[in-house]
Amino acid sequence: MYLFRPAQLSDLSDIERLAQDSGPMVCTLPATHTHLTQKIERSLTSFSEDVEAPGDQAYFFVLEDARSGRLMGTGAINALAGCQEPFYALRKDVLIHSSRALNVHSRIQALTLNHDLSDHSQLCSFYVDPSLRDTPYAALVTLGRLLFMSAFPMRFSDQWLAVMPGVADAEGRAPFWEHVGRKFFGMDYNQVEYYNGTRDKTFIAELMPHHPLYVPLLAKEAQQALGQVHGDAQLQFSLLNDEGFEADKYVEIFDAGAIMTARRDTLSIWHGKQHACVAGATDGLATAKPFLIGFMRPDGFCATIVPAHFAGKKLILEQGKCEEAGLQQGQSVWFLPL
Repeated sequence: MYLFRPAQLSDLSDIERLAQDSGPMVCTLPATHTHLTQKIERSLTSFSEDVEAPGDQAYFFVLEDARSGRLMGTGAINALAGCQEPFYALRKDVLIHSSRALNVHSRIQALTLNHDLSDHSQLCSFYVDPSLRDTPYAALVTLGRLLFMSAFPMRFSDQWLAVMPGVADAEGRAPFWEHVGRKFFGMDYNQVEYYNGTRDKTFIAELMPHHPLYVPLLAKEAQQALGQVHGDAQLQFSLLNDEGFEADKYVEIFDAGAIMTARRDTLSIWHGKQHACVAGATDGLATAKPFLIGFMRPDGFCATIVPAHFAGKKLILEQGKCEEAGLQQGQSVWFLPL
């Protein structure tokens, strides 16, 4: 069994290992002891707060092998992407240039720096150990967060987003950055992403161009990178796309990776989640089907994927699975058939 649960300070050494493995691509999971400690402490405070409306809360989860205790992934949520400082993105606009005298009418795509998405709730810090990527448990990091957000809507905005890492090679060369960002910042892509994950965003407003960037004037390589997704992020992209997220209007400011957005009331998990009480069984589960379940423990919201039957308002699963997850007989859970 794999358990998706809130991160604890006792997890710090394992989280540092995962942050190191994730590399610079996951800038919201910086591999520094101080920032990871602060990230966990902020999450613990957020879980303990009685929230009526989203603010500066941030929730940090880990994916744990329940039997070995080894951490295999991470995922976080910022209640508001731009609560303490603006959330910057590049918006894809279409500008019209026309001349009646010359009978010329042109539609030119341009990129404009903005903070339109600051009031969205943000899914971030996604990382799953490569050994799990071809298993159903890789989905738990994404689906577990979406179930938590659906179960506690008062903690989040009604609009959600996730930033996908854009195209970059193993040496940290990102085509869009090389042809655009480097000209204004004068530093490597990995360096600016590290600053993005560890410093306030003032430097973005100070150095990014504030006038529209006309796409036809960019190098072909930079144009081709617009809205593309890094190969290592295809799993996350597919999971969110299957749930109803779309990538169309916004891209990330440094590598032009896709930014996926959705209204929560358009998502399948928002409408599909149900309630039930747990019942443990010792046999009769040979034909059980996989279910995503979410439940509360003293340390906060947890989720897992288990084989189960739903009958008579009860979700029936193996008694051993109940014990591994820390579920009690008759405990109320949210669930979704997979």
